[in-house]
Amino acid sequence: MTDAQPVLELRPVTLANYYEVMKLEMAPGQERFLDSNAWPLAEAAYVTGFTPEAVYLDGTLIGLVSWGPYYPGYAYDEPPETGSLIIDHVMIDQPHQGMGLGRRLVTRLIDKLATRPDCRRIVLMLDPQNHIADRLYTSLGFTQFGVTHEDDRLMALDVA
Repeated sequence: MTDAQPVLELRPVTLANYYEVMKLEMAPGQERFLDSNAWPLAEAAYVTGFTPEAVYLDGTLIGLVSWGPYYPGYAYDEPPETGSLIIDHVMIDQPHQGMGLGRRLVTRLIDKLATRPDCRRIVLMLDPQNHIADRLYTSLGFTQFGVTHEDDRLMALDVA
């Protein structure tokens, strides 16, 4: 008999769970690589199409992801790039890190976005010093296609 893997779910951030989402914590030192969870919640309020989702493992809140239309250079006053979506935020609560949940989460999100008719390419930005995330995204097929004005690596995965 095999043990079933814990169920990983993406759920909307709502009035009922946003406070708990805000209390999730990164491991020390990770704040240089990722904005606080307040940032994607604010983006969702002001940028059309940005979608934060709470991450649950067997019913327990363990993280936050955010995705939406890809606006090159964050030029929100310009139309987004047709066919591209961005994974803007991937966060796993500190006590749940180091168990392969980040890989499961990103794989789940790729699968979800790839089924959308408006998605031919998934984009993300990565601090070049974030070697753990770099290994993860590279192993999932993301390749660098540019650099931002803040020297973050722009990476993409073609899904169509």
